Amino acid sequence: MASISEGKPARRLESAAKRTTGTTRLSIKGQVVIPEAVCQRIGLKRGDQFLVLADKDTICLRLLHPPSGREWSHLQELAKLLTASIGQPAASA
Repeated sequence: MASISEGKPARRLESAAKRTTGTTRLSIKGQVVIPEAVCQRIGLKRGDQFLVLADKDTICLRLLHPPSGREWSHLQELAKLLTASIGQPAASA
């Protein structure tokens, strides 16, 4: 049987203490409002996009971040290479 090191429960409690929680309801339109305290804690703003993951009775939202300028340039170059390899013109942004 595996043993639990003495530091792990303390780290879990410390991590839990840093979390902000709240409750919400599903509206008739299928919308969920994220509690204001949570929005403030992680700096959410109108228009932010999320990846939604669901499993049984758990729903997880992951904030999506747009690519940086460098990442965007890399993605454009990659698109050019890929489309050139199949003989299609790359779409410009």
